[in-house]
Amino acid sequence: MRLLTSLIALAMAIGAVVLPSAAQAADAPAATVAFAPQNSGVLSPGQDLVLDGTLSNPTTVSIPAGTASVYVTQSIVKSRSELSGWLNPETTSANDELGTKLIDVPTPEIPAGRSNIPLRVTVPAAAIALPADWGAHTLAVRVTAGDTEVGQGRSSLVWYPGGVTPQTRLAMALPLSVPAGTEGLIPSDQLASYTGAGGLLTRELDFAITDPNIAIGIDPRIIASIAILGTSAPESARQWLLRLDAVANETFALSYADSDLAVASQAGLKSPPVPDFIIDPKLFPNATVVPTPSTGTPPNTPTPSATGAPTVPTVPTPQNVTDWAYTLTGIAWPSDGTVVGPDLDNFAANGLTTTILSSTNLSFGDLDYTPTGAARIGDDATVVSDSAVSALFRAATEASNQAEWRIAMAKLTATLAVVSAERPTDARTILATLDRTNPGDQFFLFDTVKALFALSWVGPAPLSDLTTAAAASPATATITAQPEAADRVVSTAAMFAAETSVGSFASVLVDPRNLTVERRQSLLALLANSWVSNPDWQAAATKYLTRSTELTKSVKIAETGFQFLPSSSSPLRITVSNTLDYPVKVNVAVRSPSGILDISTAPVELTIEANSQAKASVPSKALANGDVTVRASLSSASAVPIGTPAFIKVEVRAQWETALTAIIALLIVGVFGFGIYRNIAKRRRAKKARAEGEVASDDETAADDESVSEVPANEAHSEDPADDAPAETALPTESPDR
Repeated sequence: MRLLTSLIALAMAIGAVVLPSAAQAADAPAATVAFAPQNSGVLSPGQDLVLDGTLSNPTTVSIPAGTASVYVTQSIVKSRSELSGWLNPETTSANDELGTKLIDVPTPEIPAGRSNIPLRVTVPAAAIALPADWGAHTLAVRVTAGDTEVGQGRSSLVWYPGGVTPQTRLAMALPLSVPAGTEGLIPSDQLASYTGAGGLLTRELDFAITDPNIAIGIDPRIIASIAILGTSAPESARQWLLRLDAVANETFALSYADSDLAVASQAGLKSPPVPDFIIDPKLFPNATVVPTPSTGTPPNTPTPSATGAPTVPTVPTPQNVTDWAYTLTGIAWPSDGTVVGPDLDNFAANGLTTTILSSTNLSFGDLDYTPTGAARIGDDATVVSDSAVSALFRAATEASNQAEWRIAMAKLTATLAVVSAERPTDARTILATLDRTNPGDQFFLFDTVKALFALSWVGPAPLSDLTTAAAASPATATITAQPEAADRVVSTAAMFAAETSVGSFASVLVDPRNLTVERRQSLLALLANSWVSNPDWQAAATKYLTRSTELTKSVKIAETGFQFLPSSSSPLRITVSNTLDYPVKVNVAVRSPSGILDISTAPVELTIEANSQAKASVPSKALANGDVTVRASLSSASAVPIGTPAFIKVEVRAQWETALTAIIALLIVGVFGFGIYRNIAKRRRAKKARAEGEVASDDETAADDESVSEVPANEAHSEDPADDAPAETALPTESPDR
């Protein structure tokens, strides 16, 4: 019994050591395996197959050390659907058939949460036994811990024993644009930054001229933003334009601000919206005015003359400020997978006769191969951007590091090999386009193009080959309707409606373009394709709608309370406010619903200066006493209603005018009567005073006579006989008041 007990204890101890390890392997979490072969996935006889990759553990449990096994299929991939299904499986499992195992190598433990642990596997050339024929093969790396698969990565390679191969010609299109924004013109400081050393537009132009076969779609907003600044444009921007003018690449115009043509069409616009501009002549000193520039270079661009000196710039007009000498014309490039049938007719009716469509947006029917990227849908010509090739092309050019670039390049190389092998005797041209949502991120474009055109099964092609084919008689196709998101269409329609409202309201301005130009430019900026996947777009659209509403309410009748009319002909005073930065002119009309008050039907014209108020005097006539509520409204000179009507309560008391007149008359009579009375009283007082003065004078004379009679006799008579003559009596002089 003691022996049996000891054996059981020993077994349990061994189990405690072994079983957890086995359980850990059985329950090992999933690892992320990413890898790619070197040399863009191309392998020739006698070469080792070198795979560079990484192992990552996104879980919270460590993955034990294990084994990485490399597999390759012996058969050549026959179709694009087969290759796509291999590279993008819905699920993977340990039961997947991965092909022939080439080698096993150990893998380290992967701690929880660790990412991008490097792993390089080299398969000796002697271990590789592939058929002699050129073609694409699938490639896989399976990572196991014990007997459990913890991760699986897939890629591809192209076996190239040398010699001539069928060739697919590849055209490329790159958009030259700026990131999402809300301004219809790029500000001067941003232009300086974008076109300076290492700036966004500088990088984009550097990328574009990587190969002359890259067609450049130019956003006219860039041209206009520089041209409209005249001599104040940053020198780096002017030099950038000169570089752009000198490129050997094919060029074509994008819509203004690279705006989404499809959403505008589906929102109900009959033609693609175009911008308007306000030109400041002060920015063009000593310039000449020329209606249309003689070359595609913007009017203010300093082009060298025969002597090397810059020519005199010209003042652009709103019609030619976006002019450029494009080599391709009439091209519409809507966002990928956004077009419905009527959109094509809309584009064509407005001069955009060739539309670049993603291959997911149309169908060639039952074709089992990749056709040339040109087709007719009814009467409409289209150039077809291969969606799968474009996706891989974008992934390669926008890679953030060498590992990502190698992974994308291996898949792209194999995909183009499959396309070329589909119809060995039928050379075709396909189009790959670069992304519109992240301009300036194509840091690996040079490496990608160089690697692609080093392949014997890929050759360059200009975009004009496809536009010419589209205008001829290419294969017919049908549209696969892929409408824009419903909420995006609704918001776009609302913004265009708001812009229309502002346009009507702007008729109150002396120059309505002070408002309409900015609203249209901003709207086009908000429709830029760079906004399509931006989660902030809806908020920006709402802000545009809010601002438009504020503008239409910036001229209105101020709060007036009530008015009192004490006479039969008092005018109504209507106060109008203007919060715009521009003076406005409105017509003020007032209507009375009652016979109490008769108001002139002729509107009163009123000018209100910027950010101020003014009052209009509206003639009126009171016919009776009472209270009445009148309706006051504003309109522009073109009879466009402005704002909302205001209702003003008026208290009419016409008889107060008679009473007031009587009171005033009595006051006047009283004032004059009092004045007359005062003058008469004053004269009487003066007369009385004079009379009293005369009596006093007589009394004094009598007193004098009495004093003379008392003189002695011998002194009473003078010795002069004349002194005895009788004296004349002095009569008092009559007062002038008598």
